[in-house]
Amino acid sequence: MDNITRRGAIGGAAAATALAATGVPAIAGAPKFGDKTFIRIGTAGSGGNTYRVGAGMAALFNEKLTDIKLQTSVQATGGSVHNMELLADGEVEIATAGGSVAHQAYNNAGRFAERPMDRYKVVQFVSSIYPNPVWFLAMEWAPEIKTLRDLRGKRVSMGLVGSQGEAVWNQIMDIVGLTYEDVDEEFTVHQAAIDQVRNRQIDAVVIPDAAGSSSIVQMMETGFARILDMDDDVIAGMTEDSLDFPYTQPAGSVPGLDEPRKTWASSVVLVARADVEEDLVYHMIKTVFENIEFLENIHPITRYWRTETALDGQTGALHPGAAKYYREIGLMS
Repeated sequence: MDNITRRGAIGGAAAATALAATGVPAIAGAPKFGDKTFIRIGTAGSGGNTYRVGAGMAALFNEKLTDIKLQTSVQATGGSVHNMELLADGEVEIATAGGSVAHQAYNNAGRFAERPMDRYKVVQFVSSIYPNPVWFLAMEWAPEIKTLRDLRGKRVSMGLVGSQGEAVWNQIMDIVGLTYEDVDEEFTVHQAAIDQVRNRQIDAVVIPDAAGSSSIVQMMETGFARILDMDDDVIAGMTEDSLDFPYTQPAGSVPGLDEPRKTWASSVVLVARADVEEDLVYHMIKTVFENIEFLENIHPITRYWRTETALDGQTGALHPGAAKYYREIGLMS
């Protein structure tokens, strides 16, 4: 399996069913092409990769799409799970999300199983952005940590409440037989987690973050952290019947990583409400791919955002605006 991308198993590359057919009501004032339109992009915490990617998109759209009266803003959120709720409630129009979280929401699975049926059918896939591996770091003052099962009784940073990191941690605990009573959980990520490493306040970090993540780089540069292999049964459990895929952290990808480490990854994806008009989404995704250098100057992680992998990890119905663009460039028929 390619370490960078994986073609999703959801519905192929067919265009999305019309919103009316889903039974999901449109939000009043849904964005229309050519109107004075306000688009809110849900991302994650302001120190993270997706916030910077979202900020780049907002700047790009505001600069390039003035002829269609588009005004775009980026919104810091609690992350992937929170974004699904914001989209379902019409509080943002587009958002980034971990592919596995978006997949679960669309199918009322996992942590979304008890939510109203089809609540998230309004969330449609636009594009895969970049691979998001899960990192396992243990600190030098906890040399006994060698596997995920050794985290019992330890202080563990696992991401913000409502984030993809928390969702991943809940799945890990189910596989290895831990509960929140077994660990001293720290709902931190990015700068807060870096500070906790520097101040010796945590024993381990288990979070999804981009390949070459600056947060991981800064933790490793403290000299306190070491990157470990994930347990084989956890990798198998997290990638079976899932859009997630086995992934190898390449040696040298961050400071102090002298040999490859085994983990798994999910595609970070861009999704949109189904009632955002087709031509509007078409112009937005077309503008992204025609100006990828603009985004790379804001965040180098966007070097992974390419048309040839845009449909990898498809998490639900494809937004018709995205389908229109992909047909235009020959990516789908």
